[in-house]
Amino acid sequence: MKSKWLISVGLVVCLLLAFALPMCAPAPPVEEEKPPVEEEELAKSIRAYMSGTPEHDADQANFIKQKLGVEVKYLYLSCGVIGARLDAEAPRFSADMCISVCGPQAVTAKKEGWSIAYDSPAWRGLGSEWKDPDDYWFNTACVVFVLVGNEDRLAEQGYAMPDSWEDLLDPKWKGQIVMPSPATSGTAFRMLFTFLQLYGTLVGKGEEGGWEYMAALDKNIDHYTSGGNAPTDLVARGEFTLGITNQAQVQPRIDEGYPLLWTIPEEGSGFGLGPNFILKGTEELYTCQKIIDLLGTEEFSALRAATGYVVKDDVPIALFGTKPKLVPNLDLNWAFENQDRLMDEWKTRFVTE
Repeated sequence: MKSKWLISVGLVVCLLLAFALPMCAPAPPVEEEKPPVEEEELAKSIRAYMSGTPEHDADQANFIKQKLGVEVKYLYLSCGVIGARLDAEAPRFSADMCISVCGPQAVTAKKEGWSIAYDSPAWRGLGSEWKDPDDYWFNTACVVFVLVGNEDRLAEQGYAMPDSWEDLLDPKWKGQIVMPSPATSGTAFRMLFTFLQLYGTLVGKGEEGGWEYMAALDKNIDHYTSGGNAPTDLVARGEFTLGITNQAQVQPRIDEGYPLLWTIPEEGSGFGLGPNFILKGTEELYTCQKIIDLLGTEEFSALRAATGYVVKDDVPIALFGTKPKLVPNLDLNWAFENQDRLMDEWKTRFVTE
């Protein structure tokens, strides 16, 4: 009896321990809820350098104001002037960021340590034509140049729009063509490095072959304008028959009723970048980052495409409809790295006092 009693007591003790042990085990740690990250307050305004066109820059500034409530106090300058200004101001810039400038300025700013990298969620996964691989600049629009003609003047002269860039070398066009100056215009520098490669390095003639084309073209140029869009208006008003120009103002002038024709000759157009980047030293870094995010939206792409720029998103492009033909295999890195030398060479060959 005693042994049975001891066995019974032992069983009871074991059962009690079996139920008690789980209750004594430490409970799994409870993860503390992390407080939501509070967004900073956006600045009321930022300062920017811009180099699109006065009209398009105003549209972009208004878009940013509408979407973020941030006023963009911008200074409109040509790309060349912006580059010189950044060089003179470094490292204390008068602007917080650059919006819609040109490729050389973005490349130089990164190289010189003037810009700030930002891993924007709106730009992740895009190719090198749209963003710097290290996130120092973001390209909202590829800008191209086109050949424009005044329909009335062409009809009076009995001429058709040229089919090739080489057609512009015909002596019949002497004094009837205008184009911007590479010394002051980012669009014109794009024309310069495109023709140097198209008629030089890309066809096995070396850089000098491109300079030979530029020299022959120079004989038919009446004068060089300071801005990349100026030839559009000069040809639209009938002051000249042909112009090599930025595409930005072509569709607006056609919509306004000017007798303006345009074409991209059979070889294609050169292209450049319309990058945006944040300048080091800004006191409004968070606001500038939010602007970069906004510029990466499809809605902003549609705004740019509506005026003819080639954009990253699949939206209709004014003037072109779909993406236009571009000169293949252009070496943009070579162009940007040699910009100062090429511009000095152009001035030595073609600028007379």
